[in-house]
Amino acid sequence: MKKTALLIDAGWFLKGLADQISVKWPSAKQVCTSAKSTLLETEDLYRIFYYDCRPFDGIVTNPISGASDDFTKKPAFAGRNKFLDAMEQEEFVALRLGELKMQGWDIRPTFKNSLQSGAVSKMTEDDMHPNFKQKGVDMKIGIDVASLAFKRIVDRIVLFSNDADMIPAIKLARREGVQIFLAQLTTRPLSKQLIAHSDGIQKITM
Repeated sequence: MKKTALLIDAGWFLKGLADQISVKWPSAKQVCTSAKSTLLETEDLYRIFYYDCRPFDGIVTNPISGASDDFTKKPAFAGRNKFLDAMEQEEFVALRLGELKMQGWDIRPTFKNSLQSGAVSKMTEDDMHPNFKQKGVDMKIGIDVASLAFKRIVDRIVLFSNDADMIPAIKLARREGVQIFLAQLTTRPLSKQLIAHSDGIQKITM
């Protein structure tokens, strides 16, 4: 039996899984069940590593209207924390959390299109939205891949990601003798670059 670790990049995986199983937002149980559906009969689960961020917990001020918006009061804030708390309680799951940072404000595409067509000239507060970026998630995935490979903790890693930045970590693991497979959603095509540097694809059958 090949000892296998499942590494899940939530930023890529959750939306695709929601589309695949036709739900608005997957539960922690559905995430784990779908992840484990990639395992072959010859594989024994070591652990699920789940990479995500807690929701943004700050107050932002709209640059157009000056209105303040407290993100801790939004329904999604409590729902997201409840989901992550549930993930933490699932068996054989290690939660790896980065940080969600606000990187300023972006103009909505609808306003840009209207401006180009001459249909609108004045910007309103609804035409701006905060730009959030995950920090530290890719680094944590890379570190875990390297650690699992160098210490030979597992024989195989199934990576739930479509980020080409993972290629150096994938190449390192393969040089150390660990097999790297990519998890495939029916709703999300995989990068040809990632496929070229992996040992194969394992489908999510849930």
